[in-house]
Amino acid sequence: MGGAPLIWPTEGTPINETHISYNDHIYNSTLLKELNYSFYRNGTLSNHTNCYLAFPPYSLHLNMVENGTVYNGSSCSASILPIDTRGALGIAFGGIHAILLVCALTCLKKHGALHLPADRNFRLVSRRWQWYWFSVTSACAMISCFTAIDVDRNYTQSLALILTNFFYYITLPAMLASIWEMTRHWGSFCERLVLDEDSFKYRHGDRRSKFELYIPLVFYLWAFLTFFLACLRSWTTIPKGNWRAATDARFKASAIFPVFGFIVILISIGGTLHYYQPYARRIPWKIPFCLAFILIRIGYNIAVAWDYDIGPLKWNASMAKIYVLGYVPILLVMITMVVFGFLEENDDIRLKRIRQKRHDTMDRELGLKNLPGRKAKTEDSKMSDSSGESEAAAATTALRRP
Repeated sequence: MGGAPLIWPTEGTPINETHISYNDHIYNSTLLKELNYSFYRNGTLSNHTNCYLAFPPYSLHLNMVENGTVYNGSSCSASILPIDTRGALGIAFGGIHAILLVCALTCLKKHGALHLPADRNFRLVSRRWQWYWFSVTSACAMISCFTAIDVDRNYTQSLALILTNFFYYITLPAMLASIWEMTRHWGSFCERLVLDEDSFKYRHGDRRSKFELYIPLVFYLWAFLTFFLACLRSWTTIPKGNWRAATDARFKASAIFPVFGFIVILISIGGTLHYYQPYARRIPWKIPFCLAFILIRIGYNIAVAWDYDIGPLKWNASMAKIYVLGYVPILLVMITMVVFGFLEENDDIRLKRIRQKRHDTMDRELGLKNLPGRKAKTEDSKMSDSSGESEAAAATTALRRP
């Protein structure tokens, strides 16, 4: 909301030399002039520091005393309007994100569980980072969607528009980080499978290890710069409809940097395909799906950085463009991750199954058969390898006793 100021003698109805009437309410014209107050076309009274509603019924109780203090005045940002399209869609999308957050925590519990002895080269937290970033994205998206309710209800824009956009802009680098961790973990698991088959496959300090060491730093550099430039900035002029601030150099740079992060993810995929054959023959379908969806959001952010009228920073922009191009791609990435998270096995269980299959193949090649009463390990076995080794050691000790 907002508009150009109207000089009070023109719009106000003079009563005497010191008082005027505006919207059936009497004001002290001398005091208004002294405090630099003006009436605006949207029915507000403001001096660029304080702003009050100047139309009935909110102006009926407004009382300004001689020192400029206002009593019983309603702020211009009061929530007096009904929920419109932005708020209604915000409620719907916020509810969906809440459901996806619960699903993400379920997947975190499933894939973050340990079913084999801990390996210091492949830490448990590495497979959890995808779901950590997923949860951050989902939480920020929920806040952004639910605060959109007040963007509709506020008479003039203020904190609600800032909050909804602040958390909206966090979702892109956070979701990119989740995709990065998903892609990196796929490469890490392929490396684990290769080393499980041949632990001397790679040399320490070779080109591959340096690649795996430095490429995450490069990705997170671009992700941090995106967050720093888009979010850690002054937001005070955005609710005032300042299109120059909404399309300044910081927003433009923050829209370009995710492209570099996207390229780093592609380079990481190429490195995995190059180094970890034969287990990296095919890219999991979830990766190209997520990359395609997030590319839509990246493209939209770039367009918004140059065109203020189509972006979420404009309170009355097209809701179809904001939600379809801004929120839906993030939602599709999350749905893809959750679906594959429910379908895929825990890495440890999958590794145990691959080991058992490899041992069975070796037994067949050597002409060995399972002894009567011998119970083969399966993926559903609850006994860990560490407990099996302990039992074997105990049995050996017992046999050595005289």
